[in-house]
Amino acid sequence: MSIKTIIKLLFIITALGFMSYYLVENWSTLKGHHWQFDIKMLILSSVLLWFAFLSAISMLHLAFKRIAKTKISLIQLFRVFNIANLGRYLPGKIWNILGMYYLVGEYGISKKQTTLAILASEISYKGSALLIGICYFIFSPLYRQYLPIMIALLACSLIFIHPKTIDKFVNYGLRLFKKPAIEINFSYRTILIFFLLYINVWMIYSLAFYVFVNSLTSLESINIIQFFTILPLCWVVGYIMIFAPGGIGVREGMLVIILGEFLPAEIALVIAVFQRIWFSIVEGINIVISFAIPAKIKKE
Repeated sequence: MSIKTIIKLLFIITALGFMSYYLVENWSTLKGHHWQFDIKMLILSSVLLWFAFLSAISMLHLAFKRIAKTKISLIQLFRVFNIANLGRYLPGKIWNILGMYYLVGEYGISKKQTTLAILASEISYKGSALLIGICYFIFSPLYRQYLPIMIALLACSLIFIHPKTIDKFVNYGLRLFKKPAIEINFSYRTILIFFLLYINVWMIYSLAFYVFVNSLTSLESINIIQFFTILPLCWVVGYIMIFAPGGIGVREGMLVIILGEFLPAEIALVIAVFQRIWFSIVEGINIVISFAIPAKIKKE
């Protein structure tokens, strides 16, 4: 086991240990809080979350179809995405991507086609989360001073996602690994369209999270538009932190900080922990479904 892997595992253990300690220390406050545990809303939030996952996979399917010019079906890609997604919880941020390359290869899709589809999808997915997350700083009086920094970051991101910039970075990396260059054949307009479409996906995620929180406790005095920026912001920060597999610990910490504007910190921590379990259960259902889908090899 490498030193990097050990450090990442220690980070996860430390984060989980700290959260557990904080919950135990504040048990009396948690016990006295007015929890509502609305099972109907919890089920509704899970259904919405499942549709959010399906919407994200549908966007990836669109990238494979329109940009990579492949004929893989949505159900085949559903299987590939969810099985490959198991690698997201391994140290590093590339195992799910590598799994995607291997699994779509079963359907006769080349690495070049897969690279184009994944690039367009990942850039739009993460970029749209960043865009929505930055809007949080517009609404929050506590963090509004950071808005200029966030806008500058967004401006840099819009330059980075230009196909010409992507082409230089990708092909530079390919040269380092002595791999043949690929042509980035999608336009800036295409990326921006994907951006807008992925914003709709994030709105479904945020709606699911809003219903989930309300299934546990009441959110009365809250700006619903501001709330819809919270999950994308916490998710993209967790993704950026490469030392945290699946964003474990980072996403929860961000949720505690941000939800702390509306709820006591210990209540926010419970919600942050429960949302990880909630996400994992729905992801687990998708993985079980995916393993039940036969891996029929499709030759071009």
